[in-house]
Parts: sequence; C-alpha cells; structure tokens
Amino acid sequence: MSMPARVTAPLHAPSAARAPRLQIIRSPEPGRSLMPFFLLCAIILLGSLVGALLLNTAMAVSSYRIHDQQIQLTHLKEQQAELAGKLESLGAPAALQDSAASLGMVPAEATLYVSIASQSILGTPEAGEG
Repeated sequence: MSMPARVTAPLHAPSAARAPRLQIIRSPEPGRSLMPFFLLCAIILLGSLVGALLLNTAMAVSSYRIHDQQIQLTHLKEQQAELAGKLESLGAPAALQDSAASLGMVPAEATLYVSIASQSILGTPEAGEG
C-alpha cells in the first residue's frame, strides 16, 4: 500500500510584485585624528614641567634669601651682645665715677630727701669741694 505523495506548497511564494529593496550604505566615517589629543597631552605635560621648574626656582631663591637673612641676624645678634657688654662696662660704678670725675663732678657728702607731703627738704646740706 502506498501512500500518495503529498504536494507541499511553499509557505511564502516569491511574488513578482515585491522586488528586493536596495539601500545606499554609507561608508564608515573615517576615525578622528589623534593629533589634537596628543597635542593636548603634550601641552599639559609641558605646562606641568614649566610649573615645576618655576616652583623649584622660586623655592631656591627663597632659600637663598632665608640664608642671607640668617647670616644678617647672626651679625646683628653679635653686635647686640657687643653693645650690651659695652653698656654694662660703662654702667659699672668705677666707670661712672671716672666719667663723673672727668666732667668735674664731685661725690655728694650728704644725702637729701624731698618730702612732697610737707613740701620740705629733709637732711642738712654740706658744702662740697670744687
């Protein structure tokens, strides 16, 4: 027994009215140039190097100024110590006595006090030499 062969029809028969649509395909856009990116990177790198150089130079100049000021401060401290020693030696009692004698002054024999409350001089004045 044989089976009759089935005739299968195509599900979608190509229709003559429907022609394939043709489209224009554009070529891919050329890639952007990397030159502006590299140029920007080079400018940033150059700017940072110049900035570091200027900062380093400014720090070196400041360091020299500080060194010079420290030297000047040391000299001024030495001068101050020398002047303080000279002042102390000039303020010694023997030096004051010599200076007063060279000016023609004589030591006081008696000490007098001024009383503001009674508006009088306390003590007896004695005549000095000279």
